[in-house]
Amino acid sequence: MSLVQSTSSLKSIGQLICVILLFLFVLFLAYLAARIAGSFQSGVMNRRSNITIVEVFRLSNNKVIEIVKIGEKYLALAVCKDSVSVLTELSAEDIKEQTTVMEPINFKNILDKMKNEKQKKDD
Repeated sequence: MSLVQSTSSLKSIGQLICVILLFLFVLFLAYLAARIAGSFQSGVMNRRSNITIVEVFRLSNNKVIEIVKIGEKYLALAVCKDSVSVLTELSAEDIKEQTTVMEPINFKNILDKMKNEKQKKDD
């Protein structure tokens, strides 16, 4: 009787491990698909577009002010839930374009910092 139970528990543990590995594989494939689709869409949209959002300032949940470059003109737009209004046209001298590039998050560096901080607290 004990032999049957141990075989059955090993079988169920094996099935659990297989399901977890399959889940991780599907999660990895979804991640790759999202990365490929995102890079493709951003590349296509940036190459073919004459419209660029320079800056966005949120006033409330559904109200923002956007500075948009359309062709060679800059416009300040008020974007609400149901409407878009042109506030003013801006000259190129009025605009201070920010060229900050978001660096990818390196979780290893974050974990190392947290370990170092914990070690300092423990000492």
